[in-house]
Amino acid sequence: MPTPLRVGLLTLLLSASAAAQSDAEFAASLVSGAPTAVQFAKVKAKPQKPAAPAAKAPAAAATVWAKVIETVKRDGKYTPGNAAMPGSFSIEDSSGDAKGDRTMRGISILGRLNDEEQFEAMGAMIVVLEFKVGKDGNTTIDQWMFQTDIYGEVGDAGHATVVNDPAGKILSAVPEKLSPSDPKIQAQYDLMLKHWAERKP
Repeated sequence: MPTPLRVGLLTLLLSASAAAQSDAEFAASLVSGAPTAVQFAKVKAKPQKPAAPAAKAPAAAATVWAKVIETVKRDGKYTPGNAAMPGSFSIEDSSGDAKGDRTMRGISILGRLNDEEQFEAMGAMIVVLEFKVGKDGNTTIDQWMFQTDIYGEVGDAGHATVVNDPAGKILSAVPEKLSPSDPKIQAQYDLMLKHWAERKP
């Protein structure tokens, strides 16, 4: 049976998958109406606006990231990979009331064993779910997910709010459309890094 962290992550990944499908459909519609070579040449000849500078991806300070990696090396549980999925060293933490308001956090360093049977890290996945139980018995889950490279720079981030009824049935799942420049992405990432960097054995 999947843990709540993996269920939360799956919800975020499904939201991301749906967004990717929409983007693919949009791209296909653009291709079907692509200009001819002559039209394209005319477009290129027009003065172009300078491109906006790309938003800087959220990243971990090197010293903080080193502490996070040490925490996972020290406390992480290894799960072997297979042809479809990489292996991982993972930790799950929870705090609060198991049947009420609580927070669940998870971190996985993903990678594969090399020819010498040594684990080679490829990147990380960090998740946090905050559960709030309402007077009606419904539970609102605020969840964040970050995928990073091995140096702690964020490659993808997801945020969603899910509402479950008392039996665990999903009543709503609302992913947030995030702008890479949104300061709350870095702020939330910093909070998650702080937890793992300062986690005691």
